[in-house]
Amino acid sequence: MTMRTSAVLVLTILFLQGCTQRSVEEQSRAFGNDEFTPKAWAAADRLGRGRMLASFLRQYPVKELSADQVRALLGQSTGYADYDENLAYFVGPSNVESEYGKGYLLIFVTDKKTGRIQQLRLVPSVEE
Repeated sequence: MTMRTSAVLVLTILFLQGCTQRSVEEQSRAFGNDEFTPKAWAAADRLGRGRMLASFLRQYPVKELSADQVRALLGQSTGYADYDENLAYFVGPSNVESEYGKGYLLIFVTDKKTGRIQQLRLVPSVEE
């Protein structure tokens, strides 16, 4: 196998892995399906919040929200992710670790100028 063929093969595999990554909405179903309300979220621990995540995402299209709206629904961040503008919440079980600490971190990547949510991330990804 030539170096060029090897490089093409590696790039193809990496590309396909990126294409098959499940959305946060899909991953959140692994935690459960309890009904989300701001009051229930505020009273819940990280496991309870994980069980409400799928319901929250069904009710609120996050890319249509601002950071202030997310904060009004979910309260103050319980984690930190890269920049002060990004809201971050630990959800689900704490049996995993990432660069952000122990447990799954739900990150609302926020535009610094507009305050609008640009992207939703869950770190680490939930394994199938």
